Amino acid sequence: MIRRIISAVFVASILFFSLSACTPNRNANDKARSIGSTAEVLVVVENEQQWENMIGKSIREHLGKEQYGLNQNEPIFSLAHILKPNLSDMFKKHRNILIVDIESSIEKTKIEAYDDMWAKPQQVIKITAPSAQAFVRSFSAHASAFVQNYNEAERKRILTVFRPTSKNKTTAKVRKVFGMNMSIPKDFYVAKTDNDFMWIRKEASEYSQGIIIIADTYQDTAQFSPASINARTKRYLKQHIPGASENTYMTLDEEFVLPRSTIIQDFPMDFTVETRGVWRIEKDFMGGPFISYTFVGPKSEKIYTLYGYVYHPSKEKRNLLKQVEAIIYSTNFMK
Repeated sequence: MIRRIISAVFVASILFFSLSACTPNRNANDKARSIGSTAEVLVVVENEQQWENMIGKSIREHLGKEQYGLNQNEPIFSLAHILKPNLSDMFKKHRNILIVDIESSIEKTKIEAYDDMWAKPQQVIKITAPSAQAFVRSFSAHASAFVQNYNEAERKRILTVFRPTSKNKTTAKVRKVFGMNMSIPKDFYVAKTDNDFMWIRKEASEYSQGIIIIADTYQDTAQFSPASINARTKRYLKQHIPGASENTYMTLDEEFVLPRSTIIQDFPMDFTVETRGVWRIEKDFMGGPFISYTFVGPKSEKIYTLYGYVYHPSKEKRNLLKQVEAIIYSTNFMK
């Protein structure tokens, strides 16, 4: 069991976890496999009043808020709660757990994060605070770190499923053309390859997923501006991704759901801009969420945008988008 104490150090608006190891109580390989749905957090409270009052409200406000860039409302995480006396061995196997502990005898709030505490893979965060007010202050201040921590855990779990089938022709093609390693599962195929461009697709009976690799000559940091990223992405989409009808093509929705760009610190590359939003087909009614990551390659010659999208009309899309996100996060360049 690895224990991590969360420190209140912010770097570029991202709070990082400082790690301190403790002796495992048993071999992690002996632990039961975790249970629970994708992007679901089980909150353990001491009583129903905590869930209904400011503690529960703060948790719902940050972990249950709407995920930006989806066509219909879906939360970042689905939340369920139980009382601490009901935390049985079955519930201890849940993949994501948040434990609320109010102890009036302590002076300062303590936040602890555990990997694989009762099951594997698993993320457990425990917050011990002297009062409800202190809990809310600490939780609100560290909420972005909690979201980042649970998201990272979700990506790792998804990749444990995808990696066994990732040695395939599609992965080999990406490696050959771009010098990239990427854990792409077997159902994805290369639909189109052109100069510094590749379109990778998965077509299931009810939904579609895709990953688009765009490489362009890197000139200066102005290419990281949201306007530049969006214009470059739209140019490649118009050129290479046609719609079902003549003169239709994929583009970005810049009217109803504006693309939102953020500098992130946890992507495999040093400096990366994440963009979330909605794509649509020009002169048609098709659309869905997208997520992209823009960074400079290892030789500083190319600027890359890895663009992932989902099409699942009238259905929930969050979990399908998380799968695409996990694949993109697996990217690394060959040495």
